[in-house]
Amino acid sequence: MNPFRQATVGTVSAALFLGVPLSFGQSLPSPGEAALPNDEVLVNASKRPFSIDGKALRRAAAAFDKDRSLAPEAPLRFRARDRTPTGEALRIWIERGDSVETILVGADGLLILPKTAFADGARLLANRSQDGLSLVPEILSPSTSLHARRLGDLRLQCRVGWALESDETPLYIRTSFAMAGGVCKSGKIAYHPYVGFRVSSAELRGITDSQPVPVTKGGAYLPPIHERSLNNDVIIDLK
Repeated sequence: MNPFRQATVGTVSAALFLGVPLSFGQSLPSPGEAALPNDEVLVNASKRPFSIDGKALRRAAAAFDKDRSLAPEAPLRFRARDRTPTGEALRIWIERGDSVETILVGADGLLILPKTAFADGARLLANRSQDGLSLVPEILSPSTSLHARRLGDLRLQCRVGWALESDETPLYIRTSFAMAGGVCKSGKIAYHPYVGFRVSSAELRGITDSQPVPVTKGGAYLPPIHERSLNNDVIIDLK
């Protein structure tokens, strides 16, 4: 699935990036603004089979390598977000020519892609529809968790995710994001990372005075990844 879908917030054009709202032309939404829940289930999914070309995966890996200094100790992992209401177990595999390689997916949806996934002619497939499954990067440094996110990890995670999806995004949206200052770099573009649970509060830790982070009515949080005054080791505590 291409997770960019047109939407409107008032008179401001917006898009859904990595399955969550990402807007331009405005400052960060207020804590009360609605967002998609993290536990969304897709009922009327497209029948087009899930598929990601190795070229897109190579772009994501290149972005990870390029900005690795943001999270030097974190591995490149992905999370499969399965929104298909089916009893059939999720299967993900790589096809390259006549070769087929099954990918081990954890019970939590986490997976590490082998080198073959990034090779020329490779394609990542699954027994799900394109709209029923999303693959999103998850960058976690040691001693961090989904409840204690390091800012540098989130900055790198955003850049890897954008690299994975950018070519599938309509040109006018890419142009608008560029004019706003660039995805993952501008305060005019709100980034809502996938959490897996509804966040009730979020707070910055590792600075002189702890500061709250905006949380939407839908249970998503808006990390200040664009804020240059905050170093990469600042932690966001989520509850």
